[in-house]
Amino acid sequence: MPSYLLEIGCEEIPAAFIPTSYKFLLDEWTKRLSALNLPFSSIESGGTPRRLYVNIEGLPVSQVDKTEIIMGPPANIAFNSDGSLTEAAKKFAASKGIDESTLKKVTTQKGDYLQGEKRTGGEKTADLLMKTAPEIIKSIPFPKSMKWGNNDFRFVRPIHWFLSVYDEKPLVFETDGITASNITYGHRFLAPAAIEVKNAAEYKEKLENAFVYIETSKRRDIILAQIKEIEAKENVCVEIDEDLLNTVSDLVEYPNAILGSFEDSFLTLPEEVLITSMKIHQKYFPVKDSDNTLINKFAGVANIKSPNGDGTIRLGYERVLRARLNDALFFYNNDKKVKLEERAEQLKKVVYQEKLGTSYEKMERFKAIASFLAEKLCSDKKENVEKTAYLCKADLLSEMVYEFPELQGIMGYYYAKNEGIDEDIARGIMEHYLPKFAGDVLPETDEGRLTSIADKIDTISGVFAAGMKPTGNLDPYGLRRSAIGIISIIEQAGYRIELKDIIEITLDKLSSRLAFNKDEVIKEVLSFINLRYRQMLVSKDIVAADVFDAVCDKSSDILKTLNLAKVLTNARGTDGFQTIAQAFKRINNILKKNNWDKEQFADELLQTDEEKALGSLIRNQNMQALLDEEKNYATLDELMKFAPAVDNFFEKVMVMAEDEKIRENRLGLIACLRKVFLIIGDLGAIAAK
Repeated sequence: MPSYLLEIGCEEIPAAFIPTSYKFLLDEWTKRLSALNLPFSSIESGGTPRRLYVNIEGLPVSQVDKTEIIMGPPANIAFNSDGSLTEAAKKFAASKGIDESTLKKVTTQKGDYLQGEKRTGGEKTADLLMKTAPEIIKSIPFPKSMKWGNNDFRFVRPIHWFLSVYDEKPLVFETDGITASNITYGHRFLAPAAIEVKNAAEYKEKLENAFVYIETSKRRDIILAQIKEIEAKENVCVEIDEDLLNTVSDLVEYPNAILGSFEDSFLTLPEEVLITSMKIHQKYFPVKDSDNTLINKFAGVANIKSPNGDGTIRLGYERVLRARLNDALFFYNNDKKVKLEERAEQLKKVVYQEKLGTSYEKMERFKAIASFLAEKLCSDKKENVEKTAYLCKADLLSEMVYEFPELQGIMGYYYAKNEGIDEDIARGIMEHYLPKFAGDVLPETDEGRLTSIADKIDTISGVFAAGMKPTGNLDPYGLRRSAIGIISIIEQAGYRIELKDIIEITLDKLSSRLAFNKDEVIKEVLSFINLRYRQMLVSKDIVAADVFDAVCDKSSDILKTLNLAKVLTNARGTDGFQTIAQAFKRINNILKKNNWDKEQFADELLQTDEEKALGSLIRNQNMQALLDEEKNYATLDELMKFAPAVDNFFEKVMVMAEDEKIRENRLGLIACLRKVFLIIGDLGAIAAK
């Protein structure tokens, strides 16, 4: 069966765009072929910096015939009295592409209707591919695109050729002055001549002979193999970062790993500076010795192999890294001349956010939160925590962080150490940015933990107060990440924090700057954090979603919420708990139907033994006290005492008694019962299990 191979040849595509682009090609072709009734046996896509391709195997010669039944208007509108078609029926057929000869009356459950058959198919596959290929090429989405020449067509980089081969023959189409053919090109420098291609197997073979490995996975494997050779030959360890490896694999068509070096004097720079310069800026792999110590070497991956050896390439790689490290050393030495406290004061001149003030004002807000937390959780470290909060943003004004933003906090640590500042404070400065992403390490010092929580809760509260809360996928201030960070740190450290208290600190300090409803903002922020916590717990199968929803509003101490939710998750399947939950729903329905909200009853109006027993339990329960002391199992036991009494009450007592006083007293009784149940949470929201 025929196959189709399409390649888009262009100038160098940014590495970050390549995987998403060829995945789009695969997904879009799959979708379009399905819509065109063109089945296929397999499809693959891929790319290099200079090309994107898709190959489709097992295509039919022409479309598969398809008959679609389409219902039209009612028969009384579609047919005249003599049985002929009305104008409405003819227009319907024309609009749907239906042959009038297939129109007929059919009887359905809704009555008599017009029905027709739309027959499609029969078009040649080659014709459909010729039309579809340019459409898909033009629809590839890129974060950034460009125009070139006189074309209106936009693409990530200027296109130089289209390879288009169907059934081993050229499938010619033209797009913005570029005509497709059966010609591709090899490596830009090592094999620039035209190459004629018939099919995918030949395509890959000929390109490999022309110094192009078309598959990312193969380039990746070659790089790893070459690095292993370097490690064995030089007795070193190349530090492989998976993200960097994937990036480098998409920066080259013909990988050639090279070991380079730099002057020993640069090893006086902090290790993170060296690694950032190599990995982030130059896309080199750092190298360590057998003791896992960073040494003055690196592994780079070139896109060319010189017949005269790699000396010239190596010198070029070393030259650009040397320039980068010279700058870094200059910045580092300059920065050490200015105290962190002096830089902290300079934050007064830096606008954090127009509505939320300067970076110094933000620091003052979260410093107050950090101080409050330290007083409650580790009073002996309060002074350290306050100093950490005061200094933690100071390195943002350093030359090094201006040049290397990835090193914020890290440089603060080194500058603090250089000044002789306490190790825990210095580490806290570095740690307060943690975690930076899902699964990242968490702060280990109280200084870092409390400053991190304070900074993040201030960010969330401030942004909500300013009316800039995230919507949909838009989260420019990283509030979701901040919320997850707060939760993760609290869980790890076991801190008992009422989040409401620290949200209020930020809002009180912002009240003179912004107009907002304090209670509403607190509610929104807590709901936002709870939603993140809910997702985390449910994804780990720690608690059920409905149980969390039932109790999350009872406290802003997330560990208190977690502990109660765990207890209820374990209890939800018991008969007693389900009796309570069903009663809760029943009570809600009765009270809602009667528009009743008075939570009081008179003992002297209780007539039956069942309502007296229930009233006694309500009067004598101490669930709130037990819950306040976090005696969750004792609270649950107290709740379970209500199960038989509730069962008996609803079985033998008519709430809606004829006597008005008795009826209202019983409504008040069950309203009080609901209030007791609500001490634990919205039990009616917990589904039966």
